[in-house]
Amino acid sequence: GAETSQIIEVYISTIKVLRAMDPSGELLQVVTQPVREYLHGRTDTIRCIITSLTDEENGGELYEELRRHDAKPLEEAQLDEDDDDEPPTFDWEPLPSILKRRGVISGQVGRVASSSRRSGDILAMLVGIYGSKELFVKEYSIMLADKLLGNLEFDTDKDVHNLELLKLRFGEASLHQCEVMVKDIDDSKRIQSNIHSTLHTHDRRGDFGDPPVVDAAIVSHIFWPALQREEMKYHPTIKSKVDEFSIEYAKLKNPRRLIWMKQLGSVEIEVEAYEEDADGNLVSHIKDVSCTPAHANLLAYFEDRSEWASKALSIETKMSEDMVRKRMGFWVNQRVVQSRRLRDGDDIMYNLVSVSEASDANDTSFQQDDDGQEHAVSIGAHEEEAMKVYESYIIGML
Repeated sequence: GAETSQIIEVYISTIKVLRAMDPSGELLQVVTQPVREYLHGRTDTIRCIITSLTDEENGGELYEELRRHDAKPLEEAQLDEDDDDEPPTFDWEPLPSILKRRGVISGQVGRVASSSRRSGDILAMLVGIYGSKELFVKEYSIMLADKLLGNLEFDTDKDVHNLELLKLRFGEASLHQCEVMVKDIDDSKRIQSNIHSTLHTHDRRGDFGDPPVVDAAIVSHIFWPALQREEMKYHPTIKSKVDEFSIEYAKLKNPRRLIWMKQLGSVEIEVEAYEEDADGNLVSHIKDVSCTPAHANLLAYFEDRSEWASKALSIETKMSEDMVRKRMGFWVNQRVVQSRRLRDGDDIMYNLVSVSEASDANDTSFQQDDDGQEHAVSIGAHEEEAMKVYESYIIGML
């Protein structure tokens, strides 16, 4: 019933206590073995360890452990239960008992550390639960990808600092992929600055009507974990802005071209509803909204007409009808549109609400729904790819 992070904290405390009691490490191995086996069976153990290593606010002892000045690379600090520091000779004898080495049997007080065991540090012992650092590096790359893509300011200073510390422990070669990911975000910041500058220049000359509104994190897909991909057709007003960015990028980085991950990202929009009052004057109601591109894209279609059926909206946006209904639920909850089920079928009709209905909403600030909190990285993509390989072999055998 305990959280994984709590179990890890107790495990770390146990390591420290048993080291003080028995520097040789025999007691530590025997006592902590059941805890290690249990942590190995928990699905979120690696994620908890990586989070504790890199989270300044909630990291605790593991956060400090990564920043130790005397820390060694994992290959050197890894706990070794079978191999002695020196190769055995013909006059090899087994180690004396723990009690004898501690001076208890002979009546002496004190500790005698065994030189035949290398006492691994705390991080090495946690990695030793899985016997391989590759799992930790893979999990870190997934978490880093989500964090970088959620960073709208393109600020990577903390991530670079954490990455450098992890490279000291896990090795530079194993974290090369993560290094490329951070560099992609830094490059994206510079590229978008150049593109915005160019578009502003065009805007002053009168070539374009509106200032640039598109920012983009441009990633080298070979080095990034598999990202979520869903089919979606942009509304013409959104597509024109995206194409504007793409054209400038193609000029800047010829012959490279951008392939947009249309479902990913964040959109800041201003929703404005108009209505005539009794005197014939236009009354408006404005709200700022933060949402996903899919939400913004669906609402953009209501600029063309104020009423849409879910099936028609699905065909127009090339999104599944289930996904359309799920996304439109966001706007229904925020009283931007209202829905009603048609009598002659299972279709749902959506239409824009009036200003009076919109202003009756209790919430003046809009929040993303649960769907907006999905991970950018497709967690199961790697397993799916591996399974496809197995399927092809099995079908071939059949």
